[in-house]
Amino acid sequence: MSQGSVSFEATGEAALFGFDATSAAVRIQPRSSAWRLGGALATFVGVVAVASPLVVFPPHAVWLLGGLGTGAFLGHRRYIERFTLLAATGTCPKCGQTFALKKMRLRVPHPLPCDACHHESTLRLPEGLLEQHALD
Repeated sequence: MSQGSVSFEATGEAALFGFDATSAAVRIQPRSSAWRLGGALATFVGVVAVASPLVVFPPHAVWLLGGLGTGAFLGHRRYIERFTLLAATGTCPKCGQTFALKKMRLRVPHPLPCDACHHESTLRLPEGLLEQHALD
């Protein structure tokens, strides 16, 4: 099954302490362990390959360690991406302005920044939704 065909839509809530929660529509794409591992390895190898030519310049060890560390850090970020938030739209619980998020790694809890009032609400999804759609 291709990764593009498994995304799903759900309705969650934008919650901010002291204010009534508002509705938020989200589109989420589960990621398989093969996609995550392949992306992590490709990221690691790509960063190390870009940093490798810099090893000829002093201080030599710093470039090598920096490339390995950065590659490991960015690869780890790709590996922990079990779900990708493709889109999220809704209204801010404080000011009522519309927010729209673009594609990014779904975090739990996921922040929903408001450009109008600069407060950050939290995305709440129905209990068990992510486990129900997890690929592995």
